[in-house]
Amino acid sequence: MTTTQGSGDIRLVDVSKQFGSSYAVKNVNLTIPHGSYCCLLGPSGCGKTTILRMIAGHETPSAGEIFIGDQMVVGKRPVERGTAMMFQSYALFPHLSILDNVAFYLKMRDVGKTERRERAREMLARVQLEHLKDRMPAQLSGGQQQRVALARSLITNPKVLLLDEPLSALDEFLRLKMREELKRLQNDLGITFVHVTHTQPEAIALADMVVVMDTGRIDQADTANMIFNEPETPYVARFMGGQNVLSGTVASRAADLVRVRAASGALYEARPDKAAKVPAEGAPVSLAVRRDRIALSPRAEGGPVVNAVSGVVEATEYQGTYVKVTIATEDGSIFVANVSDDAYFASPVDTGDAVTARFRPEHLHFLSKVDTGAAGDPYLDAH
Repeated sequence: MTTTQGSGDIRLVDVSKQFGSSYAVKNVNLTIPHGSYCCLLGPSGCGKTTILRMIAGHETPSAGEIFIGDQMVVGKRPVERGTAMMFQSYALFPHLSILDNVAFYLKMRDVGKTERRERAREMLARVQLEHLKDRMPAQLSGGQQQRVALARSLITNPKVLLLDEPLSALDEFLRLKMREELKRLQNDLGITFVHVTHTQPEAIALADMVVVMDTGRIDQADTANMIFNEPETPYVARFMGGQNVLSGTVASRAADLVRVRAASGALYEARPDKAAKVPAEGAPVSLAVRRDRIALSPRAEGGPVVNAVSGVVEATEYQGTYVKVTIATEDGSIFVANVSDDAYFASPVDTGDAVTARFRPEHLHFLSKVDTGAAGDPYLDAH
């Protein structure tokens, strides 16, 4: 299959979208390189779908510019933008065969019947559904319907494919299968995919570029590895579900160690290679530590321990390869340890047990913003 000529670069320049007195998106600047798989990630209401719809031409920005390649597309119809959009509902025509569903957009562009059906068969073969071309949508499973919708979106050879939570209606097995299918297709086609999701593992698995959004703005845009391992803000660290956030003031800086004193009196030590942007002594600072880099032990009597958090086990959740242990700490915050199943069952803990969570200096990462107390957000703590 030959893709549409031209670049699938996408640039949003100072883009805002206002509904009445409220902003769904405010002053967003973003560049998505041609041929990349970009996931817009965030909770409901953060503005990610509004951005997708503005790129597609289904919403008009209140301010700012949107470029696809070298074309400014604000004011252009969706059909003039070189994009295709796959909706969450799939929106298949129940009265048309699978073949005619896939060929529908070509019919709207006055492509002859013989040519459009031949191209539709080729596209169905690409998504491994050619043998079902004569069936009706109601005769297909959810995963098969999704692949039909994907084939219909791609048949116009777009520069950019826009996907609005395409996996949300599928069960876990099909979601994993379709994740592989989407990534394979994007690699084969070499076009830009922009995929809206609220599911962190989905974004991490698929994306070359993850854009984490919060209340109409971008908190961080980077590779999946950087987003997960080196979040810039407390919000991203918590939202990605893999980090705990600790706060305090810089107590001292040495050649090989930075010390941070928490309000509770706890002392944290971090390696300077993880602390390039740490402010001067006495300044407030926040750090993050991955949940899977924490060792649990029964709480011992005695004074405070460096790089440790003590508290009471509030809940345990078996996740197969690990056990999520939620700890209510002595200062009233929540701290989570993802303990490997071998380690947990060798020394299990239960609700109400007093424990200490320990971590190493090289596993602490300094954040570019200081925590403002979002640790109690029930949405963030749920992940």
